Amino acid sequence: MVVKFQVYKKSSPNAKLTVYLTKRDYIDHVTHVDPIEGVLMLDPNYVHERKVYVQLVLRFRFGREEDESMGYNFVKTLYLDTTQLYPPLQGGATPTTEIQRTLISKLGNFAFPFKLDFPKLSSPSYVMMQGWEDEGALIGVEFEVMSFVGANEQDIHKRSSCCLMVRRLMECPARFFDLPAPSGCSTKTFLTCFGAVTLEASLTSNVYFPEEDIPVKVSVKNNTSRDIKRLKVKVVQMSEVPIFNDSQTRYKTLLKMDDVVNMPPSSSLSRDYMLMPVVPSKTARGQVFLQGELRSDSPPTLAPSTILHPGVDKRDIFGVFISYIVRVKVTLGALTGDAILDLPFVLAVQQGT
Repeated sequence: MVVKFQVYKKSSPNAKLTVYLTKRDYIDHVTHVDPIEGVLMLDPNYVHERKVYVQLVLRFRFGREEDESMGYNFVKTLYLDTTQLYPPLQGGATPTTEIQRTLISKLGNFAFPFKLDFPKLSSPSYVMMQGWEDEGALIGVEFEVMSFVGANEQDIHKRSSCCLMVRRLMECPARFFDLPAPSGCSTKTFLTCFGAVTLEASLTSNVYFPEEDIPVKVSVKNNTSRDIKRLKVKVVQMSEVPIFNDSQTRYKTLLKMDDVVNMPPSSSLSRDYMLMPVVPSKTARGQVFLQGELRSDSPPTLAPSTILHPGVDKRDIFGVFISYIVRVKVTLGALTGDAILDLPFVLAVQQGT
């Protein structure tokens, strides 16, 4: 039986190094992340007495490229899991998979297998949606496999190095689908009127997918002395950069329903709404985070919710933390204020690998 498999390859500018990977999408299962397994082929006549390394590079851009000035840039680069492949280290043999062994048999004696692991505390591949006024790169997290020839790990030259971008994709564990559907109740009083507003809302599931309908059931009791004018229900993406102590959470509305109501004192109301988390129309400035893509012409996908490994604190995450809520807001007037209820849910993306 003949087994066919797809291989991605990238060569250095001088064609002396070539990296082979069987896939470029690696799934974060929360408890672990799929390792990067590949093969590196080199030209020994070019390497001579130097060494050949392979490593995983994490680039985290925490600011807009167009805002950089005076030699300061908003990028942090981490070089992770560096492995020397040539000359081979004693006792450093890497366990190989069947695909790696097949590639080595086809490529010859100077093809070496390698295995790289994603860092536990990094976020998945996220990138901010490009606005039509934006120039340059925006906030996001990227990973790439880099190999190079050098006298040591710091001796990197562009002509003898090659980089192949990969993605870390978030998967929603099955146990999240079995959790109870979010629901909540909030009672709020106001300084400028008597009584209180009681707001109740509920969803039908804990997990939703992009472009899937989200049924929202809302109940309002107006026990104040004022009329309730508006009822707003919206899907909100929340994002923050935990590594900064003063990091502020960004709130970006993906879809909003604005309902004009007329609720006099001592009245109640129950309504059902249908929302859908979708990529919004392109704005002047990018504000929505998307799942990282390997090709610029790929259709955009909303960034899935960041799910942490048990025992990991959100403040320790290197990158961007994404979450979603359904926000229900009752408005009594400009001088009175609003009653707000948030229902958190998990946005999962069906990964193709």
